[in-house]
Amino acid sequence: MNSFLGLVTNLKIKTKLVLMVIFILLLVCGVTTYYIQVDQIDSMGNELQKRGYTISNYLADSSINPILTEDVIRLQQLIESTKNTQNDIVYVFILDENGEVIVHTFENGFPVALKNVNPANGEESDKLLDIENEYVRDIAHPILGGRIGEAHVGLSETSIRATVSRSIRNKIIITASLVFIGILLSFATGTIICKPLLELKNSAEDFGKGNLDSRVRVRRHDEIGELAESFNNMAEEVKILVQEKEINRQNILETKDYLDAIISASHDGIFVLDSEGKFEFINDAVRDISGYDESDLIGENFKSFIPNDYKVFMNSRWQEAQKGMEKAYETKIMAKDGSLKDLIVDHRSIEVHGERKYAAVIKDITEIKKIDEMKSNIISNISHELRTPITIMRGFIEVAMDEIDTSKRVKYLNKSLKALDRQNQMIEDLLEVSIAEKEKFIFNYETVDLEDVIDTTVKNVIPKAERYDIEIRTDLEKNLNAKADRTYLVYALTKLIDNAVKFNKKGGNVAITARHTDGFIKVCVEDTGIGISKGNMRKVFDKFYQVDATTTRKYGGSGLGLSIAKHLIEEQGGEIWVESELGKGSIFCFTVPKAH
Repeated sequence: MNSFLGLVTNLKIKTKLVLMVIFILLLVCGVTTYYIQVDQIDSMGNELQKRGYTISNYLADSSINPILTEDVIRLQQLIESTKNTQNDIVYVFILDENGEVIVHTFENGFPVALKNVNPANGEESDKLLDIENEYVRDIAHPILGGRIGEAHVGLSETSIRATVSRSIRNKIIITASLVFIGILLSFATGTIICKPLLELKNSAEDFGKGNLDSRVRVRRHDEIGELAESFNNMAEEVKILVQEKEINRQNILETKDYLDAIISASHDGIFVLDSEGKFEFINDAVRDISGYDESDLIGENFKSFIPNDYKVFMNSRWQEAQKGMEKAYETKIMAKDGSLKDLIVDHRSIEVHGERKYAAVIKDITEIKKIDEMKSNIISNISHELRTPITIMRGFIEVAMDEIDTSKRVKYLNKSLKALDRQNQMIEDLLEVSIAEKEKFIFNYETVDLEDVIDTTVKNVIPKAERYDIEIRTDLEKNLNAKADRTYLVYALTKLIDNAVKFNKKGGNVAITARHTDGFIKVCVEDTGIGISKGNMRKVFDKFYQVDATTTRKYGGSGLGLSIAKHLIEEQGGEIWVESELGKGSIFCFTVPKAH
């Protein structure tokens, strides 16, 4: 039943209308035919019954004398004439008081089955009989109350049924004609009704596919016309809403892109924590500061990246933030490479969709802290550190002046030179710290002869190289004219050659080469020194980087020289890099643009 209802429900309106008209016509015609047939059969049957009663009554009255006088011939003539008066009289017969047949109209003999079928029993009676596939209404009437017999008349109902059958056939033809006409009319009506609905459907589908200008033409003013008008009004309202939404979406996207550009371009780290302290958003600067990728941080608690020494401190700051206290503070985090980063943190709490969030801005002050610490150490010790070498030099020079023994005098003078080197190293450290604090370098570009720059630099380093028994060789091409700042170029090259000497082995070599390349001049400084491990090669140009504590104590230095040299070379349009193998020496190379 449910499947049938579902099938009917899914039919088109035109089909439903046709089926409904057919059903109504069939129902009306069927019910009408049935009641007309019943009424016609009853009416004709009653009429036949009345005629039968009249004929049987006449026959009973007319047969009294012939029966009493036993005039069988007259009685036979009576029934024959009675039968011939009506075409629908099938038979006539008269029984005596004992039920024996006196006369009848059957040509083939009286059927025994009719003798006791419909007894009069003192009053009229009728009964419908089926004789040889013919329906006969047998009507009996008593003669003198049944004392001398009864008269029977058999009237055929075949004509009635034939008339009814003809009537039914006619009604079927009429019904079929009405159904056909009804189908045509319902189909036409369905087309008239459904056409605007189909137009409405097509317009709705077109509208749903993005054609916001799709409308339905209103040709009528009935309910369908009102529906089409309502659709057009709705489409217009939706179009306005969609356009407003698109404008708002575009504004939001532009604002988002604007804010994303600001956040991405910020050198300060920006991140957002949820109410549990887990990262929800980070910008590029956070990745640069921490070394972690976005996938490493999102969903992780910020406390996981705090050094153990600062966990108690950061727990207190987190509790203050949850209470709404907003103040900047300094802390440390553990970067992905294991190093510690000094940060200034400033944060604000915000509420988004009913949830508390915490937006924070961090500034990496690691290098500033290191420079401040170095400056503090240098300044605190500068008076002592500068006076000590001078005192040593003065003492040894005075002793040497009075010493007659040449070997001792040379010994004293060498010690004075070492003290002078120590003082020179401290001055270089001060210079490097001063250069590292510069926010912007001013370059005075000119055509620089690199052969002259290399020769000058080598002469400045040769005294130091000779003390360590290190040989410096040069292999230079001709016409090494570069477009550069001579002062900064001398500084960068000096740092490379000085390091090649400082980190070399006693009796080692330093080879300096200069070659023309495509639009550049490539300068390399190769040594036979201690070399650099693969893990440390990517760090040698970082600020304050030194191989290890032992190296720092042995060779000294601030750890700023190579970082400054890299910055100066790259700012002049060149590149700098290192190739090295631990224990087998290093090659530091850089390029500078040719002068045209």
